[in-house]
Amino acid sequence: MVPCLAVAALLFVPLLTGVLALAENLRAAELGRQRALCRGPLPLALLRALANAVWSFWLTALLLPLGWFSPSGLGRAAVGAANGAAGRGDPPPVVLIHGLYHNPAAWTLLLRRLRAAGFTRLFTYGYSSFGPPFAAIAADLGRTLRAAAGDDPEGRVLLVGHSLGGLLARAACADADLAAAGVRVAGVVTLGAPHHGSTLAGMLGMGRLARSLRPDGAALRQIRALPCCEAPGLSLFSPTDGMVLPLSGSLLDARETAAGWTQECLGPVSHVGLLYDRAAARRMTEFLLEASRRLGGG
Repeated sequence: MVPCLAVAALLFVPLLTGVLALAENLRAAELGRQRALCRGPLPLALLRALANAVWSFWLTALLLPLGWFSPSGLGRAAVGAANGAAGRGDPPPVVLIHGLYHNPAAWTLLLRRLRAAGFTRLFTYGYSSFGPPFAAIAADLGRTLRAAAGDDPEGRVLLVGHSLGGLLARAACADADLAAAGVRVAGVVTLGAPHHGSTLAGMLGMGRLARSLRPDGAALRQIRALPCCEAPGLSLFSPTDGMVLPLSGSLLDARETAAGWTQECLGPVSHVGLLYDRAAARRMTEFLLEASRRLGGG
C-alpha cells in the first residue's frame, strides 16, 4: 500500500502543477507568449515538460536523503568543504543555493559538471523551508558568502541559485554589508527563479517562506526594495515551468536588463528538471567561466 501511495504522489504532483500552470497561463493571457517561446506545437511541448517533470521529480526524491547526511546539508547555514588550495589563476569559488523544499542534494549532478569544467572550490548553502523568513535566510547566506570569499585571494565569489535560491542570490548580490566586507560577487546565474513571484505559492504553498513567494509576498517586496544586482547576471528559465506561475513570473523587467542582466529561454523542461538539464548546465558553466575570465581567473 505504501509504495503504491508513493508512486501515486510522484505522478500526481507533476500532473497537478502542469494543469495549474496551463490554467494560470490561460487566465493571464500568456499562452501566445508560451507558444512562441516553445518554438513548436504547444501541446507537444507541454507533454514533454510533463514527462520531464515526472522523472526529475522521482530523481529528486531519490537524491534528497543525500542532503540530510552530507556535511553541507546539516543546518541552515552550513558550507560544503572546498577542494584544493586557492590561487590567483583559479576560478572564483562558486556558492550554490537550492530552492524551496529542497536541500544541497539538489546540486548532485551540477557539482560534477562544474568540477569537470575546472571549478574546484564549490560550496553549497542549506536552509530550512519551514524555519526563518526570507530576510533572515538572506542575512544568514551573507555569512556563508564571506566564508567562501575568504577562500579567494581577491574575495571573489560566483553565485548560482535555483528557484527561491535565485532570489536569495539576488538579495546577497545587492547586500551593501557584503561589499563593505570585501566580498566581490563576480557573477550570478539563476535557474527558474520567480523574479516576479508565483501565484502557485498562494494556491498550494506550505509555510510562510513559500507564501512569501506570491507576487505580493514578503520575499518579492524585499527584492523590489533592494538596488539591482550590478554583477553580471544570467537568468535561465523554461517556457513550461509548472511552478513559477504565470510565465511572466520567470521574466526579468527593465530594471534588471538595464543593469546588464540577460535572460535566456531553454527548452520545454520542468521547474525541477532545470537542475538536471544538460543545456542549462552547459549555458550556466559557459557564463561562469566567462565571468571568471573577465576577472583574470581560470
